[in-house]
Amino acid sequence: MDYGSVIFDMDGVLLNSLISDEKWKYNAVRDALREKDLDADNVSKNDLRRFLGDYGREECIDVCEEYGLDPGEVWELIAESTNLARVGKLKSGDFRLYSDARSFLESLNLRDTELGIISNAPEDAVKSTLKVFNVEKYFEYYRGVEDFQDLRRRKPHPDHIEIAEAELKRKPFLYIGDQASDIEAANNAGIDSAWVKRGGNEDIDATYEVEDLEELGEKLGILG
Repeated sequence: MDYGSVIFDMDGVLLNSLISDEKWKYNAVRDALREKDLDADNVSKNDLRRFLGDYGREECIDVCEEYGLDPGEVWELIAESTNLARVGKLKSGDFRLYSDARSFLESLNLRDTELGIISNAPEDAVKSTLKVFNVEKYFEYYRGVEDFQDLRRRKPHPDHIEIAEAELKRKPFLYIGDQASDIEAANNAGIDSAWVKRGGNEDIDATYEVEDLEELGEKLGILG
């Protein structure tokens, strides 16, 4: 199918930031918690994910209450800390675009396809990534989680994808992700989805199931 607009997840689809079990991110969360005088070394990985908002805004509120912290204040501190850690990884070269990402973007650009990004990462993280790799030119619209209140609208909630649809306008739409929450968000928004597994083995009900963007490009008839 010829898609008028293609919307991407960022981490794990365009950027290889999921390396080393994302220790960089969890260490950044611990750094933020230490600023609140918490013994962060003893905080479990599951609770770190709750602080990040990985399980939604309500879980973030619950874990903050368990530790006696203000949810909005802590999440903003964590967003700043993880973005600084991300920028460090970007500048050091530890993070890079996947080898198939730029050629895929260029092929879509040559076809005059409208491109967007919807990420569960903080908005500043999306901006930092696009700037470092000089790929802003490809995207008509991008959005991360803007603030603590916006956390309630993160994927799998369809709201951010639906906003991107309204901005990009050109139908039909395809959303490309690497997590179950990505595909669920696309399904909730009523658009086609592509699951880029990159070695994953989850059982996800997507329109397309591929190992990488090169394979997706071949299936869509824009590469090869």
